[in-house]
Amino acid sequence: MDKELRALTAAAVELVKDQSGYSIKAIINDAGERVIESWGESITPPSDSALATKKAEILTTITNEEYRNNRLEEYPDWGTQLDYIYHHGIDKWKTDIVDPVKAKYPKPS
Repeated sequence: MDKELRALTAAAVELVKDQSGYSIKAIINDAGERVIESWGESITPPSDSALATKKAEILTTITNEEYRNNRLEEYPDWGTQLDYIYHHGIDKWKTDIVDPVKAKYPKPS
């Protein structure tokens, strides 16, 4: 799922979770905007600014998790890395294994 849409949906749920009967439906409209199409029966939606703020917070979290997960998948298992260190040394391990992964998936600022 689109990460902005995921963030919007999670933000909407977070902001109305104390109201019973919420049924959030987030969509990408014809203009390409991520919007909440429906909130559910008798739900009082949060303000646009509250929703935007919460969405930004959650989007930051998703982005941070994404880069970490990408790095974890890219690195070889620990046994392989330790064997590489044993045979080639720490400096070679850093330049051959660690640095390329960090360059491919930089830490968000």
